[in-house]
Amino acid sequence: MIPSPPPRHRLPHAPAPVSWQDEPGTADRPPGPGFWAVTRHADALRVLQDPVTYSSLPGPGEPALLGRLLSRQDPPQHTRLRDHTADALTPERVERFTATARERARTLLTRALDTARATDGVLDLATAVSDPYTALNLADLLGVPHADRRRLPGWTGPHALEDTTGYARRLVVHRRRYPDDDLTTVLAHNARLSSDELDMLVPLLLTTGLAPMRDAAAGGLAMLAQHPEAYRALREGTAELGPAIEELLRLHPPLLSLRRTAATDTDLAGHRFRRGDRVIVSLAAANGDAKVFSTPDRLDLARTPNPHLSLGAGPHLCLGADFARLQLRVLHEEVLRALPELRLAGPVLPSGSGVTNGVASLPVRAG
Repeated sequence: MIPSPPPRHRLPHAPAPVSWQDEPGTADRPPGPGFWAVTRHADALRVLQDPVTYSSLPGPGEPALLGRLLSRQDPPQHTRLRDHTADALTPERVERFTATARERARTLLTRALDTARATDGVLDLATAVSDPYTALNLADLLGVPHADRRRLPGWTGPHALEDTTGYARRLVVHRRRYPDDDLTTVLAHNARLSSDELDMLVPLLLTTGLAPMRDAAAGGLAMLAQHPEAYRALREGTAELGPAIEELLRLHPPLLSLRRTAATDTDLAGHRFRRGDRVIVSLAAANGDAKVFSTPDRLDLARTPNPHLSLGAGPHLCLGADFARLQLRVLHEEVLRALPELRLAGPVLPSGSGVTNGVASLPVRAG
C-alpha cells in the first residue's frame, strides 16, 4: 500500500456525521444558502437509496430546467425512463466499443508523444489525451455527427444544460432521418418515449457523460503519476488493473457530491431534517470512511471489497457505469503500454470547480 494525501475536497468543517456547511462561491457556481453535509458511508447509502425521503427533484432556488433531467427525477418516472435507456445501453453495445476506444487512445497517445518528442519532451496527458478520448467516445456512443463535435468542450460549462437541450432536439430529429448504430438512434425510435421524455434523456447523456468521465480518466492518471510505485506495479503485472481502477475511482471521485432535498421531516444520525432541507452527500468523505475502508487515505491497488460511492448508489447508480469502466480500462492499458514511466513534468492543476473533481492540466515526460 502506498501513502496518498487526503482527498483535497474533504469538507473542512465536519465535526459530526451530519453538519451544517456554508456554501461559498466557486469558479462555476455563485454562493449558496448552505446545506447539511452527510459524510459517513452508511448515512450516505441511506440517503442515496431512499428516494421517498430524500428527493432528487430540484429544490427551492434551483433552476426549474433541472427538473427536465433524468438525474433530477424521482421514481416512478425516473425508473421508467432509466429502464428505457438501460435497454438501449446493452452490455453488447458497450463491449463492441472496445476496439474503437483502443484505437482512439493509441492514436491520441502517439500524436501527443510525437509532438512532445519533437519539442520540449512534455505532453499534457489531460488536454492532449484523456479529455478528447472521453469526449469523442461519448460522441460515438450517442451518434453526434463529426461536424458537431467541436461543440463538445462547451458542454461541460455552467450553461451546458441549456446548450445541450436545444442541440439534443436537433440530434433526435437527425437520427430519426439518418439512423445509425448509436444510442440516440435507439431512443429516438422508441415509440414509448414522448418528445418531452427524449428532451430529458439525451441532454442528460450529453452532459453527465462528459465532465464526470473526463475527470475520472484524468484524475486516475494523475494519481498514478503521483505514485510511481503503483504505476510500476501495474506495468509489471504485480497489481491487477480492474481493482486498481476501482481504487482510483474511490480516491478521486469524478463528482464531489450529490444533492438531495428532504421530502419529509426525518431523522439521520441523530439529526432532525425538516421538509425542504438541502442535504448534500459528500462522496469524497464517504469514500474515506475509516469504518468501511481500512487505511482510507492510502492508495491500495488490491483493495477488496471496495464499496466506493463514486458512481452513485441506489436508483441513481450511474447508468453508464459499464461504459465508464471500459473506457478507463482501455485508456490505462494504452498509457501503460506507451509510457514505461509516468513522470510528472510540472504541477497537476485542478479545474477549480466545486462540483466536479477535475484536472485542468497533467504535464508528464514523454520518456
